[in-house]
Amino acid sequence: MSDLELPTVITAIAHAQTEGFIAGTLFAQGWSVIFRAIDIDSLESFAKSSPELLREAILIFSPDLSGITRPRLDALAPKVKQLIGFSDSPAKECALGELHLIPTNATDLISLVRGFIRAPMLRQSTQLSLKSRRAHVLAIGSAGSNTGCTTVAINIAMELSVLEKSTLLIDANFRAPSVAALLSIRNVNNEEGWRTIAPSLSIAEISQDQAITVDEWMDRATQSFDQIIIDLGSISGLSNRLTDRRWTSTMTTWSCDQANELMIVARPDVLGLHRLEQVSSLIEKTSIRSALSFTLNMRSQGRKGSDEEAKFLALTTSLRPLSVRVIARDGRACAGAEAEKATLIEINERSGLRKSIAKIASEMIS
Repeated sequence: MSDLELPTVITAIAHAQTEGFIAGTLFAQGWSVIFRAIDIDSLESFAKSSPELLREAILIFSPDLSGITRPRLDALAPKVKQLIGFSDSPAKECALGELHLIPTNATDLISLVRGFIRAPMLRQSTQLSLKSRRAHVLAIGSAGSNTGCTTVAINIAMELSVLEKSTLLIDANFRAPSVAALLSIRNVNNEEGWRTIAPSLSIAEISQDQAITVDEWMDRATQSFDQIIIDLGSISGLSNRLTDRRWTSTMTTWSCDQANELMIVARPDVLGLHRLEQVSSLIEKTSIRSALSFTLNMRSQGRKGSDEEAKFLALTTSLRPLSVRVIARDGRACAGAEAEKATLIEINERSGLRKSIAKIASEMIS
């Protein structure tokens, strides 16, 4: 299986309703369910007849499969890409090794299976609870290029810090990291993994080493801050990136699974709305656990702006987002902040752009 290819799946589950839920959910995501075993004998026969297909597949099994034993399962394990076991009472079913509670909904199932694809040696939990952590996490992704995604991320983080919320701004745009350059900051990461740059504001830039252990690093970050803002950069090709095992996709996958909100920023011109339509179409077919929102940035004035907003709403409201936001174009404020390598509040706190972003930050903590 290549890094960008959607996985193939084999099910070995006797309970018809459970098997149908798992196979149907994964199939609906575009994954290939190549074999559905009715007992261990049929699974072993398939393994003998189609070893190449088996080698590239994820085997999802349950202890209720007729004839299944630990030795027979162990014999199959080296022949498949990955084993995932499900049970309705995993604590009682230890003879077959580690089992997971059957997910109650499609999003949790997909999140769990994606986790095994990304990091097969990392034990995943179907109960990815957000209740115990301290931080509220907003991930910001760009529908295309030049949407102002990074500007929005930087200034939301600054506004949250002004509201006395300890805030971490994470640059996870692996293709073109730019937060440090825009703020003229060097040596972003220290021994803690982030650097304080203002009262209540720290920044970090995800390196390859951090990406490899992103779950542990983010666990520490979410316990250390009130608010975390993640700049993902472009999220085009989202469905492929969620099953991509390369380190450059780790933060996108983490954000879709565990962020409180995924904000998608788009620009209002023809190409910007075209990119938004492409991303929206992918999201419609892809299950993510984080709440979804959309922001139209650089809206024009007058009637032209009204037309832009109408097209934007037509593309996004069918996805039932948490919120839909609109930010007016303010080239002067952006140019001033870029020239001074500063945030909007430091350049002109009365600008319309600064006020719009400050309102978003205020809504996040209200």
